[in-house]
Amino acid sequence: MNDKTQVSRRRFLRDTPAAAAVAATTAATTAATTAAAAPGDTAQTPADPRKTLRVGVLNISVYSHLAAHWARLINGSMSYTGMRITHCWDINSDAAQDFAQGNRCTSVENFDDMLGKVDAVIDGGYYNHAFNHLLMAPYLKAGLPCLVNRPFANSLKKTRSLVELARKHKAPLLVPSALGHNQVVSEARRFVDSERVTGYHATAGAEDYPTHGTHGLYFLCRAITDAGNPIVSVAFRGTDWHKPPAVLTLEHRDPMGRTFYGTLHSGQFGVGMLQIHTESHSNGRPFTLTLGADPLYRDTGFWIPGLWAFQQIATGAPMPQTYDQILMKQQAYLAGFYSHLVKNGDPVRLDEIPADWETPVKLPQRPGEHAYFDLLRKKFG
Repeated sequence: MNDKTQVSRRRFLRDTPAAAAVAATTAATTAATTAAAAPGDTAQTPADPRKTLRVGVLNISVYSHLAAHWARLINGSMSYTGMRITHCWDINSDAAQDFAQGNRCTSVENFDDMLGKVDAVIDGGYYNHAFNHLLMAPYLKAGLPCLVNRPFANSLKKTRSLVELARKHKAPLLVPSALGHNQVVSEARRFVDSERVTGYHATAGAEDYPTHGTHGLYFLCRAITDAGNPIVSVAFRGTDWHKPPAVLTLEHRDPMGRTFYGTLHSGQFGVGMLQIHTESHSNGRPFTLTLGADPLYRDTGFWIPGLWAFQQIATGAPMPQTYDQILMKQQAYLAGFYSHLVKNGDPVRLDEIPADWETPVKLPQRPGEHAYFDLLRKKFG
């Protein structure tokens, strides 16, 4: 392909957030190297004042994105970010020490011992989400940028506690999914911003609702809901919440107050797909998510953009989702569970969920991990 558009390197780095995040790391390294090579020079260009973000991580061993991907991408031999994991904690202290040794960081005894030692915090596990309202409270109260992995919390009361703490103390908050931070979802969002949506249908590859069904829900929230189309109710139909297939039916209200519906099918559907129907595209326009065939492009196109988004909000950029948008997508998640477990698959309005009602946490299909959750429950109640 012969593209004659002229784009300078400076303009590219200025206009492309992902590239800018990588460039920040490169620029800082170059400045440090130059200073070390010529300590007596009085260069006309001052040293880059940006510093590497010190990150503390929690919940790092069992069913954790930190163990699976994020630690490698942040602290690995080829770092893709301007962050550095410097401290870690896990309910299993032996696992924390092993993680610290493998990632050249320091393990701490108590979950809040990283206060005053780090600039930002990543909470990367699954089984801890029933206790995140306790684990993350000290860091949110300190106003630290926090990335909390899905599904965030297992009750509306806990969800509100986390969101309101972040809001009160102005702590930047990110609750990401790889399906919500990528080029495809950006294109879908731009399409929705320019059209009147009349409906949609979507698919997501999912093993169960709380760990991977949420991928699809978070994808829809970024592309559809956050564009001024709030979710009103959710219905969950499926035999089991912990294995596919299943279908979510979501009721939305558009910016003009009109109602439309969408469906999300979970199962063996590859990564994900969204077909958006509008007044001018009645047959729908498709948006398909894929994984890069090469590991490099799988990382840069799928796993790293969420980390770049976190680095951006940790250095002053606006949050990709507001506190209210985070609260809404978590209410939609809980409404789906409540529909399935309590209402026999009937629609549940987001304002109908009892505040103290809790979703299950243990995954029946992964019995070998239940002891880890029991350790957390024994300590935090």
